[in-house]
Order: sequence, then structure tokens, then C-alpha cells
Amino acid sequence: MTGLTTKEAEELLTKYGLNTITERKKKNIFIKFIEQFNNFLTILLLAAAFISFLIHEPVDGSLILSIVVLNALFGLYQESKAEAAIQLLKKMTITKIRVLRDGKEIEIDSKYLVPGDVFFIEEGVKIPADANVVEEKNLMVNESALTGESLPVTKKNKEDLFMGTIVVRGRGFAKVTRTGMESKFGEIAKGIEMIEDSKTPLQKKLESLLRNRGP
Repeated sequence: MTGLTTKEAEELLTKYGLNTITERKKKNIFIKFIEQFNNFLTILLLAAAFISFLIHEPVDGSLILSIVVLNALFGLYQESKAEAAIQLLKKMTITKIRVLRDGKEIEIDSKYLVPGDVFFIEEGVKIPADANVVEEKNLMVNESALTGESLPVTKKNKEDLFMGTIVVRGRGFAKVTRTGMESKFGEIAKGIEMIEDSKTPLQKKLESLLRNRGP
């Protein structure tokens, strides 16, 4: 095995980008809190609270306002948890890896891996990208980071390896198939970002009530 040439790797890096888990640009917590009010239903409730105060119904107005603020705080908490989860995924994928380039074995930062790269694996190595086994000897991998299953899985030639999993036994070589946000870890990160954008339980309930209301 010779792996990719430096030129091939550079071209593929331009095509596919860095092998990293990306995240949205971080916002100030105050801005994130204000954004929780930027939807039709919340604005509707704020208007209802304002009207309640205008017609001298402070109890109703205060109750509605409290619900809106609690809903915003819950949304902020949900978004913060999602951001923390993505940060954890990023930390789990940062590693150095021995790869074949120009027929030589060199060590590179895993973020520079590209589809087609052949890398060396042995006990203790964290799989840096989704890949296929091309050569192995007694290879076993802990996939708990993805599946939650603590028992190691035996891997044979042509079987899949996934970013973030750890080799617990054996050695061999694997060829990269998917990197960055196209990997299984990347799919998880995309799912977490969808959670960030998802509606709070209150918003879902109000939408349901509006859909089912009578004429």
C-alpha cells in the first residue's frame, strides 16, 4: 500500500474540507435569550400580556408574562445543552494519526485526513474518520461512543470503522470513506443542531391548540 500522494491529498482536502465537526458561531448569552422571543406565538403571548395590563388585569398579565419568560429560559437551556454536546463531539475527534502519503508513513493532525487516505491502527488509537478495514490482525473496536454498547466489536477486512470509536485490540490499516460532517459523528452533530432549532413544549402545545381550535 502506498496511500495517496501529497498532491492528491491536497486536491481532496480542497474538495471535501477539513475533517472536523463544525458548529455554529457562538452568540452572546443575552442575544440567545432575546432570540427565544423571536417567534409568532411568543409575540402573541406578549401582546396578550400587554393587553391584560392595559385593561387592568395584572394577575392574568403577570401569569402570561411568567409563562413566556419560563419558556424562553427553557429554550435557552435546551440550546446550551446542545452546544455542550457538540463541543464534546469535537473533543472526541481531535487526534494525531499515522497515515500513508507518497508511500511513506507520516504523522498528521486528523483534521487533514481526506477520503482515500490509508491510516495505521493499533490498540489505543481513536478512529479519526469513517473508514473501511483494508488489513487487520485480531482487530477489535469499542463503539460505545456511537452505540452505547460497552462490549468490543471484532472487525474484519472491508468492514466499517467509525470516527470517535477506539481500537482496543489488534492492529491494521484502514481507508477513509467519509470525513467531518459527512461521518456518523457528523450526522449526530447535525441532529443536535436540529434540537437547538426545535420548538419548546409550550410552543408545540400552543401550535396544537391553534390548529385544533374551532371556527
